[in-house]
Amino acid sequence: MKNRHYRLSLVMLLIIAMVGTLVLSACGKKEEELPPAPPHNALTGEEEADGYDTSASDRRIAAFVVENSADARPQWGLDDENYSPDMVVQGEVEGGITRTLWLYADYEKLPEIIGPTRSARPPFIRFSELFDSIFIHWGMSHSKGDYVGATTVFKQDNVDHINQMTLDDQEGLFGRDQTRSTAIEHRGIIYGDKVAATIENEGIRTNPKDYTEFLFNEEAAPAGEKSAANVSVTYSEKADEPTVWTYDESDGKYHTKSFENDFARDNLLVLYDDTEYITKDDYQGGGMGSSVTYCDYKLGGGKGQLFMQGTVKDIEWVVEDGKLILKDPSVDIEAAKKDKESTAVIITPEPEEGESEEDAEARAYAVQPLNKGKIWVGWISNNNGGSVSAN
Repeated sequence: MKNRHYRLSLVMLLIIAMVGTLVLSACGKKEEELPPAPPHNALTGEEEADGYDTSASDRRIAAFVVENSADARPQWGLDDENYSPDMVVQGEVEGGITRTLWLYADYEKLPEIIGPTRSARPPFIRFSELFDSIFIHWGMSHSKGDYVGATTVFKQDNVDHINQMTLDDQEGLFGRDQTRSTAIEHRGIIYGDKVAATIENEGIRTNPKDYTEFLFNEEAAPAGEKSAANVSVTYSEKADEPTVWTYDESDGKYHTKSFENDFARDNLLVLYDDTEYITKDDYQGGGMGSSVTYCDYKLGGGKGQLFMQGTVKDIEWVVEDGKLILKDPSVDIEAAKKDKESTAVIITPEPEEGESEEDAEARAYAVQPLNKGKIWVGWISNNNGGSVSAN
């Protein structure tokens, strides 16, 4: 892919359009676009030749809340041989524990069982909105005092979601596992083959709107020059345990046993974000006197790290116009614009009101590509002790 230099309105920014074309148009300016790309999985870059069902491009992404407490592991469906999640997001929720959000580009191809399914939290809802996802969960946090809960976010953001607690489950989407000797809250499951019918019967919009799509390398490549075969991600100073990864040269993937199985990913993406701890008193009601302290992520952008093929690279990330954008700060923008052999995709924002073209040019950036394959996102606290060690 040769270097391209674009003009666009930030409001209309698309990293890769729904049809697989990078379309970047400016108000009142001639539209420019990259040659159309074949239909592909927006989360993994996989195409039909890789086994991707191209009809899924006409369906929305589905997101599932899955527990990660010790009693919940190993999770059902996480390391499924055929239908492991396309992207797994892991972040702190409350009490120092983390929870995960699983995203699938094709909700018609899911594991037999997904779970343990747990309740919704605002940061995960907002992250799922970056992908126009249908959000599926079992319960939710409620607003009280200074705490804005999932109940409020669902309403304010008009999020399409399926909640076991309120669903007239005529399709049999939710159930309880009977094989594990653990508390009932760790045994809530979703039957993958019931998801499509439930979405249809609930009358939820299925055609996708504009959402985040990553840029992918045509051929797999290291993230950078610095070695990172061993990676340990700590979410905050309150978080109870890190997620530890080891790179395996034999398959070109990172592996972890932190979920008590052999879970592998092609891309590890760490996002440093500011967080706030908010305590809700008497959270169970009835004057019980109990309280819970939630971890709220700001989705404000910042620094990040990308791990691929045993190496690491420092990146930056922002959320603009409801999309997650990964930036490569190492690219010399001016040099890349002039170099016809450069593979960098350079984005130059359209000037904002009152801004000169020169100032807009100064905000140009290079898009950071991923390797084709599945993603794990470690969402950690930038201001409350989150850290990564790698060697």
